[in-house]
Amino acid sequence: MAKDFKTLVRMRKWALDEKQRQLGEMLGVLGNLEAEKEALEQAVLAEQKIAAENPELAGFAYGGFASAVIAEREAIEKMIAEQEEKIDVFRDEVADAFKEFKTAEIAERNRLEAERAEEDKKEQDELDEIGMRSATRDDGLM
Repeated sequence: MAKDFKTLVRMRKWALDEKQRQLGEMLGVLGNLEAEKEALEQAVLAEQKIAAENPELAGFAYGGFASAVIAEREAIEKMIAEQEEKIDVFRDEVADAFKEFKTAEIAERNRLEAERAEEDKKEQDELDEIGMRSATRDDGLM
């Protein structure tokens, strides 16, 4: 039974670590999407600067660029929102895994404390028995 609890604690810890790793990956994807959105914004600023410097080319090329940027920005923002929603749901899973790990850990600790208390009680009972025998012998000698 003791090994069962230790195994359970290890399994719960492994499950928690795996969930935390997956959450980290999800947060990485979100970070990449946000970086992609920022890069797009920087590209818009650069294109606007070029358009301001060359007004005759701006009317010709900037319109198509702006339309493409708007579509790409909307797509990235949609992906960011979806990723944030997945992360929020997954954080609940991580919290549940943590709770299961802590429950198993506490159960193992309680089991060990109960074993120690039982061993201490047996030891005290043995010492009491020795003390009673010694007292009985001493009483008979006087």
